[in-house]
Amino acid sequence: MKRPICKAMGLGMGAALSLAVSTASAEPMPARETARVLPKKGVSVGLMSPTAIGLGHGVEVTTMLVPWFLLSPNVSIRAELVKSRSGIVLTSEYGLGVPSGAMWMLQGYLFPSYAVSGTTPPFILQQHAGFWLSGGTRGVWTARADVTIGLGNDAAFQPIESYAPFDLWFAPATSWSRWHVGGTYDYAILDWLRVRGGLHGYVVGKSASPDRSLFYLGVDAALEARLGKRFRLALGAVWYNYDSGKIDVEIGENGFAQNVRVRSNDFLPTIDLVYYSP
Repeated sequence: MKRPICKAMGLGMGAALSLAVSTASAEPMPARETARVLPKKGVSVGLMSPTAIGLGHGVEVTTMLVPWFLLSPNVSIRAELVKSRSGIVLTSEYGLGVPSGAMWMLQGYLFPSYAVSGTTPPFILQQHAGFWLSGGTRGVWTARADVTIGLGNDAAFQPIESYAPFDLWFAPATSWSRWHVGGTYDYAILDWLRVRGGLHGYVVGKSASPDRSLFYLGVDAALEARLGKRFRLALGAVWYNYDSGKIDVEIGENGFAQNVRVRSNDFLPTIDLVYYSP
């Protein structure tokens, strides 16, 4: 009886060792949203992150799916400009978008209804341009800078000054521009698990309040796990610090009450399901 048991244990240990070796030798799943574009016919489809299709020769086309559901088409082209032997990649990006459909759908909610005048959002064309720079292997760092300009708005639709994500989304349409500089670091803890953190700064073109700060600070973090061969699940959170117009009353040194403008903080959970086939 002992021989079959020992043999079975030996086979089991051998299989486990073989699996461990194959898992250890496997390459970690690649980082997403970096300067590195997808190869030809590579596809990445995200619910809350960019959807990308590789066209080959260092070029890919990207789009955000959620704005399409709000009748706001958008598309961008990314092209690798420099790719060094050490793995550092410099990529340019140019895109177009039309947010007018979302503004129309959200009239009466985020935007004034203008029920009396019957004013509707004009046709607004957003132009987006920027650069990405990435390097690293298991741990991938990415720096990026971009600007989005809105063309075609009139004075009727002013900055909404709501929650930070909505402010930033519609800033090019309502305040003419949105400037962004940021950096992320994405590290493979395991071959099937990555952790990502980012720091971003934004400046919008104008505000409905003259004394309101135009600067937004964003910090995000997420864990991304592979589900099967092609899918990934990302869970995380994002924090925004910005001037929402909030005012506190404080007692000054002279003993009198005074209004003091304070910055607001938005803490939001994030979730994303991604189909990834490089």
